[in-house]
Amino acid sequence: MSKNNRCTNIKRKMLIVLCVVLALILVLLIAGSVYLNYMMNLIGRVNGNGDPMSFEEYLQWLESQKESIDPDFTGEVIDPSDITWGNDSGLIEQSGNIINILLIGQDRREGEDRARSDAMILCTINKSTKTLTMTSFMRDMYVQIPGYGDNRINASYEIGGMQLLDACLKKNFGVQVDGNVEVDFTRFMEIIDMLGGVDMVLTSAEAKYLNERGNWDVDDSTSGQWNLKAGLNHLTGEQALAYSRIRKIGDDFGRTERQRKVLNALIEKVKDKNVLELNNLLQKMLPMLATDMSNSEILGYAVDLFPMLSEMQIVTQRVPADGTYKDALIKGMQVLQVDLEANRELLKDCMGEV
Repeated sequence: MSKNNRCTNIKRKMLIVLCVVLALILVLLIAGSVYLNYMMNLIGRVNGNGDPMSFEEYLQWLESQKESIDPDFTGEVIDPSDITWGNDSGLIEQSGNIINILLIGQDRREGEDRARSDAMILCTINKSTKTLTMTSFMRDMYVQIPGYGDNRINASYEIGGMQLLDACLKKNFGVQVDGNVEVDFTRFMEIIDMLGGVDMVLTSAEAKYLNERGNWDVDDSTSGQWNLKAGLNHLTGEQALAYSRIRKIGDDFGRTERQRKVLNALIEKVKDKNVLELNNLLQKMLPMLATDMSNSEILGYAVDLFPMLSEMQIVTQRVPADGTYKDALIKGMQVLQVDLEANRELLKDCMGEV
């Protein structure tokens, strides 16, 4: 065989090998894409949680929301016409390395389509500093609800779902929400149990309250068997949910702090999982969630976040911050009147204003 023929055969074989390798890569990419889309499709999808209330429906809804006033309430009685909202300062300017995902805990009961948002935690991910800031928004803040007047912030979710809640955060605090993730409380318990429970340090008052009260809203509750104590306890999903919902110890500020502690503990557990464990966990967990994000958006955020998961630093805070609100009675509602501009400044700090 001539030298030229040998060279031709070698080139032909190299070309065949290259084609086979490229074909394998293409197959893997297609298979990976199909699998990733399968995983993303496990998540429940919402389009803003359905249609918002008409203004007539909203007025009827307001009539049904009459509430009794705590006889020990000492807040200032304020005429809503005396409230000055100030100028709308627009969106907070933020770094391109910021992702804002809003976690919504829904207090929906059987037969209800949409209820008030019982927990609202904004997860601000800063890719440049590898920091996750969890900001709890207090549900009793008196704010402007676009198109509906003024009310508590958590009412915006029942009135108009994710879209109206996002618009409310944007109007009052300048926050641009990139996506929403919703979980109801029953699913919250199941997720914690999948992760094997969480370790929480309880005060003596918290342990006593949980042992006596348990989880008042869970069928077949095991609370009669609880023997929680002051100090470190390993909590089941039911116990962690009951802990997150305590209202009778301290105030709602303490309650949101407990919610952030549970979320922090969950994130720390996930950070220690390997790829196979994460895959198995996600297959069980994703169907328990609902979101308004597309598959491509979720995958894009996952690609950004996965490499920094093990190094991520977690910071927690709440809005309103200390010294930026006062208790008030407005329209017959016990609410928090908030200094919106002061809390906007707090949010600027974690969003990397440029």
